[in-house]
Amino acid sequence: MAATPLSYYPSEDQLTARIKSFESNASLEAGHSGTNEDGKLPQFLDSPLAWSRQEIEKDMHKCILKLSDSDITALENAARAFEDRSIPLSSISTENFVLPQELRDSLRKVSDQCYYGRGFTVVQGLDPTRYSPELNVVLYAGIATHVAPQHGFLDKNRHKVLCHVVNAASEASPSEAAQKSPGFTNGPLAFHTDNCEILALYALDVATTGGQTFVSSSYQLFNELAQTRPEVLQTLSDYWVLDTFKDYSQFPPITRPMLHVSDTGDVMFTYSRYPMAGFQGRTRNPSLAPVNEAQVAAMDAVQYIMAKNAVPLPWRKGDIAFINDMAIMHARSSFTESEHGLQRHLLKFYLRDPAQNWKVPASAQNQWDKIYGPNTPDGGREEKWCIRYETGQENDWVSNG
Repeated sequence: MAATPLSYYPSEDQLTARIKSFESNASLEAGHSGTNEDGKLPQFLDSPLAWSRQEIEKDMHKCILKLSDSDITALENAARAFEDRSIPLSSISTENFVLPQELRDSLRKVSDQCYYGRGFTVVQGLDPTRYSPELNVVLYAGIATHVAPQHGFLDKNRHKVLCHVVNAASEASPSEAAQKSPGFTNGPLAFHTDNCEILALYALDVATTGGQTFVSSSYQLFNELAQTRPEVLQTLSDYWVLDTFKDYSQFPPITRPMLHVSDTGDVMFTYSRYPMAGFQGRTRNPSLAPVNEAQVAAMDAVQYIMAKNAVPLPWRKGDIAFINDMAIMHARSSFTESEHGLQRHLLKFYLRDPAQNWKVPASAQNQWDKIYGPNTPDGGREEKWCIRYETGQENDWVSNG
């Protein structure tokens, strides 16, 4: 196969050609460095986190938690009680956001489903138009603290724990819009991870058309590639040079695998095409190692298999999705909005539940320490909560497609 052009969102023709190349058994071994994770890859991941589209469609009812009227009343009471006590949001916990035991148990099951079930759950029932921006954040954080209580930093300076996902490009000049990362446009997002433990998304509003979030199992991807193209897994587990598209004096390129494997065979993905392919006005720095054909082939294989097994999340205004970002990738369709500005509006958390004791491979530990570790000299954490979206906030975030 001739050298393939690299783009953030590959065309159907490119993916079809790639799969035909795979089916013809064209070797990609020449592009694989073979120096990092060889011999460590398990042959099969036997886990409920591995599922095909047909399997998850049958189980989708298990991945939805519908809040009852009494649940919503309890949540509202807990949120207002939390506000009345003037407790900092960074201190929210199950002890000060108090819920009835039955609802607490239901939310703990969401954590279990994320870590050891199908990998995601959508909590349905809230109506964000009933609440102020502050109360929406308290409700969201209160629900989240019963699912996965630890917050991660989302920004490059390691202070902010709440991100507003909006089509910021729509209100920017053409030159500024070209510099926005994929998540802050209305275009489609290729399958990717956000490089956290539990990704949470609260839909304050949805698009007029499109903007559907899709999920697909990374564990299923692993199993299919292990059977058909194991050299692609080896390529993904090599060390890749990832562009940050930022000032290298402060935020130099990152070198790490896309697929992490521990000594005990635990597997997780931290994956995106964006640092390799760039997007619109952001092009990969030519001083970095060029993207080789094996890497392009691996990324095309990921996109094809993930799309093949993907299902749309049940997604309406007020829904909250909790997704195991280590074992599930997500994507988004393009969308249109009304003429009233930033319509589609999601609030994003990076969460972690230490009680679940998920094993993080050594090659990902540095990333986890940056997200979930301390950010003050004395080993503490100072968190900033951005209650409202402000123009330019999107330039602070690390992972956006």
